[in-house]
Amino acid sequence: MKKVLLTILILFALIVQADFLDDSYNWNNGSSGSFKSVIKAAETDYKVNLAANMAWRDTEKMIKKAKRLYKAGKNAAAISLANKAHKQIINAIAQTELAKTAGPRF
Repeated sequence: MKKVLLTILILFALIVQADFLDDSYNWNNGSSGSFKSVIKAAETDYKVNLAANMAWRDTEKMIKKAKRLYKAGKNAAAISLANKAHKQIINAIAQTELAKTAGPRF
């Protein structure tokens, strides 16, 4: 009986606290908060890559397609594509840092 009561109390405590979590604790349930934060980060970092002339070819297309998917109501697909675009941008930033030291080593 004590185990059942303890389990119910723990479950109740978790349910009560779930309402107090903001969008940063959105575990990819398709709401707009996570998409907006990912797409904003992707666009900001993409502009940095464009300024350094090290942006990858398909990243802008991925960002535009993610926005179209989001407008069409396909939130999960839009978030997934925006995450992929952001990962490409992060890889391009790493490539930019490596390109600064590229050259012959003799």
